Amino acid sequence: MNEQEFEKYWKENRGRILSNDEEYAKAKNSYKMSSGADWLLFAIPVVAGIIFMNYCPFTRELLKWMASAVVTIITFVICVWIKSMISVEASPEEVEQKIKKKTKQEM
Repeated sequence: MNEQEFEKYWKENRGRILSNDEEYAKAKNSYKMSSGADWLLFAIPVVAGIIFMNYCPFTRELLKWMASAVVTIITFVICVWIKSMISVEASPEEVEQKIKKKTKQEM
């Protein structure tokens, strides 16, 4: 099977092949909130924003809200990064490439 034929086969059967692979399903579902630790990790940005608003040195209310929103967003990004680092070794895209390579070798 040449490269073009395989790419056509992969395009037509990608969803079925990936849905049958356990490693891909695990990598894809690793970003979902599935445990109490996940909920805690995503509650931290809200708590950080509230605490920042209480101790914020700004006197203008709008500036306090905007700064608190920035702190909440930055904290959320950090928490998502932490979750992605501890949840799975490979991203879904990396796992898909590995499955594609394995499928190509099998054909």
